[in-house]
Amino acid sequence: MSTAPAAEGTAQAVMLPGWRLSARATWALVWLVFYFLPTTINVLSVLSEHKRDGRPIAAWEPMCWEYSSALGGLAALPLVYLAIRRAPGWARAPLRTLGLHLLLMIAYGVVHISLMMGLRVIVYALVGGHYHSAGSWADIFLYEVRKDALTYLIAAAILTMGRQLVRLSRVVALVEAQQAAAVSAPAAAPAAVEPPARLELKVGTRRVFVAPEEIIQVSAAGKYVEIMTAERVHLVRRSLADIQSDLPPHLFVRVHRSRLLNRATIQRVDSRPSGDLDITLTTGLTVTASRRYKTDLLQV
Repeated sequence: MSTAPAAEGTAQAVMLPGWRLSARATWALVWLVFYFLPTTINVLSVLSEHKRDGRPIAAWEPMCWEYSSALGGLAALPLVYLAIRRAPGWARAPLRTLGLHLLLMIAYGVVHISLMMGLRVIVYALVGGHYHSAGSWADIFLYEVRKDALTYLIAAAILTMGRQLVRLSRVVALVEAQQAAAVSAPAAAPAAVEPPARLELKVGTRRVFVAPEEIIQVSAAGKYVEIMTAERVHLVRRSLADIQSDLPPHLFVRVHRSRLLNRATIQRVDSRPSGDLDITLTTGLTVTASRRYKTDLLQV
């Protein structure tokens, strides 16, 4: 899958070959299924159990119980994105990472439970009834927060694995495209050329040197930037503007507030009714360009 909620710090606009939905739409589909598919199954199960036991129940009641919980969880989901984006990392600062996750896990439970109970009270009032909770608010909170902790952990795992799969799929697509180009290209005598100036990247405790011509795109990812080459994606703690100042201006163009592209990798540009553009790269990937940067992109 392609990815939001974005190391998407920001949600990436990259679309994978064979998958027509953008990353934002894909993540929306994932979370709708995650929260509402089990909810719908629970509603049907409750109705079936009551009918079997000879205790018929109005369909709106289990729908209110289950869908209020799903909507509360969906509303609390940005807290999971916040934790993934802001956590310094288990290898770098395990205690700070654990503390942030625990804090936002509790906040997730508070938001979910508050909205869930509030929606139930409102719905029952609208139909002329009164919602009676089983037990005190403290008992409900302690019961629900345990389930919310598990939901939070599963959502965080899905988000983390999804982002890693997106990065891996980009690298695989680039490598396959390069291999295909190497097979189809006619053999040529090696030309003696001077090595190009290289960009120095500090990746963790290592220093990596990359020729600008090897860079496919540079994307903002919160406090970091992702520098994509055919071999891998480097995650560097620098700003996009800082990286742009070190790259040859004739070779790279800004197509979005969070993305630079190597002009040599642009194969096709398609316009959208909104004025934005879809750019197909020679690697087979498609990225979105903002109409704000259309003039610079189309400038020869």
